[in-house]
Amino acid sequence: MKQLAINIERVKQHFSELALINSGTKGYTRTAFSDEEMQAKIWLIEKLKKLGISFYMDGAKNVIARYGPLDKPCIAIGSHLDTVVEGGLFDGALGVIGALEVLEVLFENKVEPSVPIELICFTGEEANPLGGTFGSRVMAGQVQRDDDYDLLLCKADIDCELLLDAARPKEAFLNYIELHIEQGEVLESNQQSIGIVTSIAGMLRFEVKIAGRASHSGTTPMHMRSDALVFAASLITEVNSIAKRKGDNIVATVGEISIFPNMANVVPGEALLLLEVRGSKLEKMREVKEEIVEWISNNIPNTDIRLLVEKYPREMEQSIQREIEEASKKLGYSYRYMLSGANHDANSMSTLTDAGMIFVPSRNGISHHPDEFTSWDDIEKGINTLLATTCQLSEKKQGVHNV
Repeated sequence: MKQLAINIERVKQHFSELALINSGTKGYTRTAFSDEEMQAKIWLIEKLKKLGISFYMDGAKNVIARYGPLDKPCIAIGSHLDTVVEGGLFDGALGVIGALEVLEVLFENKVEPSVPIELICFTGEEANPLGGTFGSRVMAGQVQRDDDYDLLLCKADIDCELLLDAARPKEAFLNYIELHIEQGEVLESNQQSIGIVTSIAGMLRFEVKIAGRASHSGTTPMHMRSDALVFAASLITEVNSIAKRKGDNIVATVGEISIFPNMANVVPGEALLLLEVRGSKLEKMREVKEEIVEWISNNIPNTDIRLLVEKYPREMEQSIQREIEEASKKLGYSYRYMLSGANHDANSMSTLTDAGMIFVPSRNGISHHPDEFTSWDDIEKGINTLLATTCQLSEKKQGVHNV
């Protein structure tokens, strides 16, 4: 089959249209389960209708479109259209618009794959009350329901009974590929165009509650204080030091802290911290957590520690990594193998099928922010790599033919 290429002007137009679906005053806001997220899906559906491609919305409100035979396992490509509050233009949306462009290029070149290509726009990938990567976890059968969770589903206008039908068997898929911005600085700092993801980092998130003693800030001598915020500050410094010593792609962050009573004239009586450990190896992540817990027990009195989230690291399929490398070489793009420190729908999908991810650079590593930026040149290279990789996999599975 001849080498196909995307239409970057059409891609730019799609992004400009999607940018209008936004409730934020800065950046872009289409939060999970919001009217704006649904409007973005409707925008996508209208594009699919114009192509005459079959589609449906499942019980998790994932949009699923298929180009090619309906009765065969597919190569799936996609991502999500929801954003954080006042996020960027490209996070998630690049993978959906890139997948749409792949279908449009195949359609206009009259190339119909014997192996069907499926575009999936997942619901609620960003953090939300139902849990991040919601749509892909539902598809992978990973959502555990109880009465409280069902109440949250109802609030999100998700039908509990229809949700059961959104899970799909492994036999439905051959591969899953997701194109995404890097959300870091590795590609940019190394002046490389394509990131070939080797694995998606796991995450341990836990809550640390430190009990001090609230007292008047003007009348309590320094040597008589039990300042929860001072204890918290020492913990934050130690978490940073432990992660640096450990290496092995380990990162640890105290990203959220609450102080009580949070008044200028009161010595803090309680501090509540949310702490994350991420890495490519679960045993190393657990070692870091245990080292942090041990340090707390030896240095800070009156603490309570509670594990909130444990997500396992996921290896991306090596054969797909090689296909992405082959596509990059054919197209003349520089590339590197790299870890994804952020979670993605590819994590859930890797439990159903062989999965891979393609990264493109993020300027200054900024994401989840209005200043998020990826150049159109890098976007063009990323989608061309997605197109070439998809075609290669299709040919090697069953072949393609012109119609």
